[in-house]
Amino acid sequence: MPLAKRRQLLPLLLAATSLLAPFPTSAAETTIVDFPSASTPPSKFKIKQAKAKGIELKPKPGFPISGKLGLPDGDGPFPALVLLHDCQGPQAFQDDWAATFRASGYATLQVDSFSPRDVSGTCEDVLGEGVSGLGGERVMDAFGALFYLKQHPAVDPNRIGAVGWSRSSTTGSALRDGSRQFFAEGFRAVVSFYPNCKSVASAVFADPILILNAGKNDWTQPELCSSLAEVDANVEIAEFPDALQGFDDPKWGQETVMPDYQNTLKSPTFGVTFGFNATAHDKAEKAVLEFLKEKM
Repeated sequence: MPLAKRRQLLPLLLAATSLLAPFPTSAAETTIVDFPSASTPPSKFKIKQAKAKGIELKPKPGFPISGKLGLPDGDGPFPALVLLHDCQGPQAFQDDWAATFRASGYATLQVDSFSPRDVSGTCEDVLGEGVSGLGGERVMDAFGALFYLKQHPAVDPNRIGAVGWSRSSTTGSALRDGSRQFFAEGFRAVVSFYPNCKSVASAVFADPILILNAGKNDWTQPELCSSLAEVDANVEIAEFPDALQGFDDPKWGQETVMPDYQNTLKSPTFGVTFGFNATAHDKAEKAVLEFLKEKM
């Protein structure tokens, strides 16, 4: 083939190659995949307003986000887990959790809600995240990941769960009167590490959820999480009385205070204490895997 002709074909070949999303070939490998967050449906009030004006409202298009997809060894279709980061963004210890899940037979999709939005983190302004609407958008990210996995040929579409850390909007993805009212199906099971339960203290969950409660957490009110299980059959609590926020992240060491992290439980409203607890981590791993095995 003449050189000029080959030069003309090269861009076409590269473009075609970029459309292919190669699957990971082993449980140790991951692939970056792109997908949209779930379309945000208009509220009932806005639909009523538009109808009165003769206007048909359409759902807001989903925001383009990305994540790391990993498959376990063996033949699928596999059960799968959507992993949701906290206000720090994706962290190395979550890669370790993803590897643990893949070793147990789960495909994993680690969602990155921040990088596509040019956000580095929100821990220093967690209230601002709620006011800006980013918290709600991250719930839609979770459902976007769910719908992406449902179409994946290596995933069992009926066995998809979610695992999230702290302020990750994980609990929000399972609320009966929240985001779940817009979707016929949710996650088969949800796991939430040391979440802030204040915003869901009187909520009802549509899907089974396991909350891993850090008893010495000074960023949330652990007792609010514990009380959820008393009134909602979908809620299970694994209690870790001596654990701090971030007890499964080795980077914190025995105790680390982040003085600039916003904390509405303190005055002035800053300062969060983190700490790794190997015993709690190991017990949490066992509790999570048992919960997922039972529910999924």
